[in-house]
Amino acid sequence: MLSVGEGKSEAEAFSKWRVGVHTSIAGSLAQAAEHAHQIGCTSFQIFSSSPRMWRARDLTAEEISAFVRLRWRYDLSPVVIHTNYLVNLASPDPLLRQRSLEAFVGEIRRAEALGAEYLVLHPGSCRDGSKEQGIRTVAASLREAIRIAQPVKTTILVENMCGQGNVLGGSFAELRDILALLDGLPVECCVDTAHCFAAGMDIATAEGLAAMLSELDRTVGLRPVPVIHANDSRSPLGSHRDRHEHIGKGGIGLEGFRRIVNHPALRKKVFILETPIETEGDDRRNLQAIRSVREGETSRTRPVRARPKRMVAATTLLQAITARPRSKDSMRKARP
Repeated sequence: MLSVGEGKSEAEAFSKWRVGVHTSIAGSLAQAAEHAHQIGCTSFQIFSSSPRMWRARDLTAEEISAFVRLRWRYDLSPVVIHTNYLVNLASPDPLLRQRSLEAFVGEIRRAEALGAEYLVLHPGSCRDGSKEQGIRTVAASLREAIRIAQPVKTTILVENMCGQGNVLGGSFAELRDILALLDGLPVECCVDTAHCFAAGMDIATAEGLAAMLSELDRTVGLRPVPVIHANDSRSPLGSHRDRHEHIGKGGIGLEGFRRIVNHPALRKKVFILETPIETEGDDRRNLQAIRSVREGETSRTRPVRARPKRMVAATTLLQAITARPRSKDSMRKARP
């Protein structure tokens, strides 16, 4: 195992459970991977550009190479990228939908360049339109984005939401309906625990967790959900408000997460924390909290993984991105 600095990082002391946090890229992509490793992650999530700006700068070959080298050196797998918050592929507004489509194509291309296994997407809002039409619109948008960006090896994960207003994804049935229109394409789902709780699923209790998993299995299925966003909820049960809390400090609670991370249907899922960072070290403490309730964690060093076949030279990836024709409105996001 290669590590930076003296001694071993916390990640080396843990088992193969794939768990991590959302890590800032404010310094650089490589620094995000470095930080994830140092606080004990075995997987992690990032934005590939500013989450609240349309304009996104092109990644350089050097940035891509440094990031890819570190994520495989530290066995950080899978890499999850979260899409820009501005993207709304369900919008009934043709201009916003087109801008969102172009931005999302950029998200796919950056995810491909970085070798990310998963790209998480909020399904979007249908605004004043019907949810049925919104579902058809987001599915059509996803199909078009994949067609433009092909070939696509990254799996797109449509995330469940908390059921606020006209935002899609407040029920697993809505996610099922989106996926049903995308059969054969690399689109699956991500389940967020805080969103479940705020949507009215009482996963803080054993009975509520069982009911949630039964509903998930009946609609989307358990297999097409490779990633769990593990967040406690600052908002009350059924409030339809998306406010994340530190693990064990919200409505789900530490015992709720003990049941979640040890449930046979979820033990092999990747867990990514998107908990608040209010003071220095919060991400490390939340990671320690969720690990403290996971049964079977062992003290064995992680071996370095072999690089997968899909990893190619960074310059080749960058050339593939920049060679594609784009409109002047494409890739409009900036802040790292």
